[in-house]
Amino acid sequence: MPSNAHGAAAPLPPSGTISRRSWLGTAAALGAAGAAGSRLAWGAPQQQPKITFSWSGTGLCLAPVVIAREQGLFEKNKVDVDVISFAGSVDQVLESLATGKADMAVGLVHAWLKPLESGFNVKVVGSSHGGCLRVLAPANSGITRPEQLRGKVVGVSSIAGPGKQFLSAYLGRKGIDPDKDVEWRAYPADLLDVAIKKGEVHAISDSNPNLFLIEKRNKGALREIANIQTGDYANRLCCIVTARADLVSRDKASVAAVVRALTQASDFAAQNPNEAARIALKHIPRASLEDIQAILSELSYGHHPSGTALRDEIQAYAADLRGVGVLKKSTDPTRFANYLTADVLA
Repeated sequence: MPSNAHGAAAPLPPSGTISRRSWLGTAAALGAAGAAGSRLAWGAPQQQPKITFSWSGTGLCLAPVVIAREQGLFEKNKVDVDVISFAGSVDQVLESLATGKADMAVGLVHAWLKPLESGFNVKVVGSSHGGCLRVLAPANSGITRPEQLRGKVVGVSSIAGPGKQFLSAYLGRKGIDPDKDVEWRAYPADLLDVAIKKGEVHAISDSNPNLFLIEKRNKGALREIANIQTGDYANRLCCIVTARADLVSRDKASVAAVVRALTQASDFAAQNPNEAARIALKHIPRASLEDIQAILSELSYGHHPSGTALRDEIQAYAADLRGVGVLKKSTDPTRFANYLTADVLA
């Protein structure tokens, strides 16, 4: 995607030009939502504003944005959304918000909470879905649950990334020190299966769609031993929607209109997974429809909390990440969540 003078890519084109790598790239996504009326009503600001929406290449997080545009949900909510790509780190996306190059963004909660702790003037205003993050081990290894990773080596796509943070918090809940009891090694995301085949790691932790594609090309060789939708993390979001704090204060109605449209798009994906996959396929023509259908069906698009439920999930994640040293010990999870979240649909 060509860049402009500010380092941002050109607006997302109307069809067929997002690459498979952009869509099926890294990480990369959100239920106890607000009242049904806040999901379905077409409440909107008096004038149709222009909202610039930034994303970083974690494609499944973008799915509701694509669906909302394809289904005309932004227009029905009377908001004009321009999607741009800052295809880099979360810090770059946050910088796009902090500098006013973008108004809103979406991404994995595990990747966002640490930088947000640093004081970016950004609010968490909604969520998209749950279910991105997973952990796999060789099917013949005898490893069937995360507790068996004590003393083992785990492969991740980034030492500071969501895959490591998710599994670290999971292990911390089981009394395992993720820094002392586990060794972490970073590899390019699409080479994690090579590391496991070579015996360099005992398990891999990353997000869908990467792990889905790894499983597909190593059919039957891997088993899932943890998932953000199961166990202690059942019914947890994984992808959040954020907005500049000054925009929330100045024009809450516009932010709410975008959140409402994305919530409706997520509900559409949950209720119509095959049609959602066909919409997505228009933007990733080199991926098979069957792959996209399978990937989308594994995500909990019906889980996109807002308001108090969103705040409570952010608080729980903050407590987990503080417990394993990702967030500072001085960070109070309750105060952090209260400060960080804004109930724009209220």
